[in-house]
Amino acid sequence: MRFAVTFTANDFNRMYNHVIQDGQEEAAFLICGVAETPNFTNIVVREVIPVPDSGFIKKSGAFLTIKPEFMMPIIKQARLDNLSVISVHSHPFSSGSAGFSSIDDEGDDILMPKICSRIPQRAHGHMVVGRNSLDVRLWMKDKYSAVSVDLVKIVGRKLRKIYPTSSQTRTASTVSDTHQRQILAIGKEAQSLIQQLTIAVIGLGGIGSQVFQQLVHLGVKRFILIDPDTIEETNRSRLVGSTASDVRSGVAKIEVMQRIAEAFDPQISIEAIKDSVYNLSAARRLIEADIMFCCTDNLHSRMVVNRIAFQYLIPLVDVGLDLQASERGIEAAGGRVMVVLPEDPCLDCMGVLDAQTITDEISSLTYGNLATGQYVSGQAVESPAVISLNGVVASLGATELLNFVSGLESRRADRTYKVYRVLEGDVRLVEMKAIKQCDVCEEVKGKGDAVQLPCRQDR
Repeated sequence: MRFAVTFTANDFNRMYNHVIQDGQEEAAFLICGVAETPNFTNIVVREVIPVPDSGFIKKSGAFLTIKPEFMMPIIKQARLDNLSVISVHSHPFSSGSAGFSSIDDEGDDILMPKICSRIPQRAHGHMVVGRNSLDVRLWMKDKYSAVSVDLVKIVGRKLRKIYPTSSQTRTASTVSDTHQRQILAIGKEAQSLIQQLTIAVIGLGGIGSQVFQQLVHLGVKRFILIDPDTIEETNRSRLVGSTASDVRSGVAKIEVMQRIAEAFDPQISIEAIKDSVYNLSAARRLIEADIMFCCTDNLHSRMVVNRIAFQYLIPLVDVGLDLQASERGIEAAGGRVMVVLPEDPCLDCMGVLDAQTITDEISSLTYGNLATGQYVSGQAVESPAVISLNGVVASLGATELLNFVSGLESRRADRTYKVYRVLEGDVRLVEMKAIKQCDVCEEVKGKGDAVQLPCRQDR
């Protein structure tokens, strides 16, 4: 079992800047959602509540006592919302490895049983923050002893991973000669992080197969792949790795991707799910991902992945391409690569998700049909497809991984996405703007399993 705590970059900075101020200890509370699978428990931070000076009974350079009247409303609200609570305090005088003191242990013996008894269905925790390190421990539901957290993730334009002092999972990631030329471009630290990530690719068709192939070559070692389809003859001209015998045998697209990975590196780990992400059991596998690449050709899948990105604080790279043609040839064509972070407007806010189209697709699914199309603006069209044009947007999408680990595009303006204008032959940055207020993304952000995903209850 792995244990993690995940922040957005803004929330982590807010927490850190509050508790590391001067020579005195400071405190805060984190209100969090919980993501639980059989192998993974991730505490996702929804809200940071700093404790002001008026919230303390006693405050000194090395000792804090918080007023019950400040703390109890926080615990009550978490109980009503079915969320977790993590208490935070600082050791601002610690420049080495921050750790829990005997005073902290005594305080936890009093405080944690109270929190756990009031919200018994969730895990709760305690975090100590030093100037250059931190440590975290969790009390799991129905347990009376704490477990150490393996990892703290910080989700921003650049993805950060912090290993707590008591973590036992920090391992040196060896880099093979395969990626020596790549290391010259992005550095060994970034390459090491690539190899530690779990990447999900949803949709392994013309674009998704090329995204996957490039991520494999970039050095990703762990994948979650979701696609319900088998190879058809009309797929083969744009689906990398497919063969004529795959069509005759009815091979699944995810099997072709496994074959690609095996040929490049037999050590790559793949969880291959031949299913629609609209089914709850498939969608829930995504909550173990560090980054999601959405390459599907329908909007209901994008709706589900969009929700997961905000509920579980997982960065989303959404990739799409429109080609509209007539007898005269291609008349309009464009691709879009959009990185959506939990503090950005969501796909619905930006008008990518069309409510009526999603309703129609879900209605078709109910009767066993899967509506498909290509999307850039959110409108569904029957469109042609060309492997080289797919490859342009796939490469732009895969390059976003390099941005996450190394900040490659250091001169790029914040909150922008890329549009590939096929007929003009250029790629432009467009500002990410909310054109409507969907309310959903802010409402579900960081709530984890406390909110049901908009999926079909398949199991």
